[in-house]
Amino acid sequence: MNTEKIINLAKISMLSLGFFVASCSTETFDENPEDTSIETKKVFFMGDETVVQVLPDGTYLLDDMKIFPEQVSDSPNDGVVDPNDTPDAGVKLGLGGGIRKWSNNTVVYVLDRSLSANQIRVTRNSMDEWSSKTAIRFKERTNENFFVTIVNSGNQCNCASASLGASTRGRINMGVLTSEVVMIHEIGHTLGYVHEQTRRDRDDHVIVNFQNIQAGAESQFRLNSRAELIGEFDLRSTMMYGSFTFSKNGQPTIVEKSTGRPYPRRRAELSPGDIAGTNQVYPGGGTDPDPNPDPNPDPDDICDGVDEWVRGQRYQVGDKVTFRGFLFERDFTRWNRIGRCGTEDPAADICENVEPFNGNNSSYSTGDRVTYQGSLYERQSNGRWTNLGQCGS
Repeated sequence: MNTEKIINLAKISMLSLGFFVASCSTETFDENPEDTSIETKKVFFMGDETVVQVLPDGTYLLDDMKIFPEQVSDSPNDGVVDPNDTPDAGVKLGLGGGIRKWSNNTVVYVLDRSLSANQIRVTRNSMDEWSSKTAIRFKERTNENFFVTIVNSGNQCNCASASLGASTRGRINMGVLTSEVVMIHEIGHTLGYVHEQTRRDRDDHVIVNFQNIQAGAESQFRLNSRAELIGEFDLRSTMMYGSFTFSKNGQPTIVEKSTGRPYPRRRAELSPGDIAGTNQVYPGGGTDPDPNPDPNPDPDDICDGVDEWVRGQRYQVGDKVTFRGFLFERDFTRWNRIGRCGTEDPAADICENVEPFNGNNSSYSTGDRVTYQGSLYERQSNGRWTNLGQCGS
């Protein structure tokens, strides 16, 4: 299946289907990636050391992706995907992080008033490309906790940047001249996908000409050692850099290995691999009948038919397991606890009408509930917080 788009980060950035991280333009960037006046910081992202730009709001900019503190670490040992790492009773509030899928295959968005009529048109056309060919859906926000705000950056370029995965602080910054080619790509980041050219099997398919890359942009062509790959390398992916992206001299930065020549420019459309990968990470209803159905299923048990987690087994985004009496779902970089076995499916959003955790509030009582880093927590009698599951589920 041509799906590599999803990374382990995110990954499982798409589940590592081969999706990606992102760029600010179609084939040629309009902006100089190097600015010595900008504060930078070395962090580990998906296990690999990289340099990020520190933004005023405390988040980071990596390539054209906006990432959050919980998505990086100070050491490479940040990617242990094991239900043991999921917050539970007796564990302090706030553990966990990383890249998350959107619940119910639905990207919730806000169109900022700063957008021009053309930017809105480009945005809607780009959303239509995703929704017409995959199970992804888009919904304007009402009161959802997870949403992405789409704004006009004011930059006079065919460029954009996007936060990686679902977030309570999601954002897509559009340049004044942003095209569908770029916007379709940025939506890929919002879905949790990273760049195709960072796949660890990249060098089997293309040659990166580092001598032609602009100073300061070399990191955008780094390999990601932890990307969990599905399908074949996809030159046509919307998450793939063009042959001349970040060129400093008009010569190609990436060429096909088999021919040594540039490949066709990216088009404003998803490739067959993008589509297949997305429909695996974000499956849309309708599954094959169980060949060995339970003759006495429990309609109220969310764990019915779900296998127990197995150490050492490779899991992909969207896989579900049971572990110590709870149902977990695999995300790009973590396991999310869905609920306790023996109970009914949770409501559409368990965090609805629940206030965020306030670290300055010392008067929380047993039974109080708060949201924190995208999850719902309940105060226990021993003063600790129990993770009740991911918001949006």
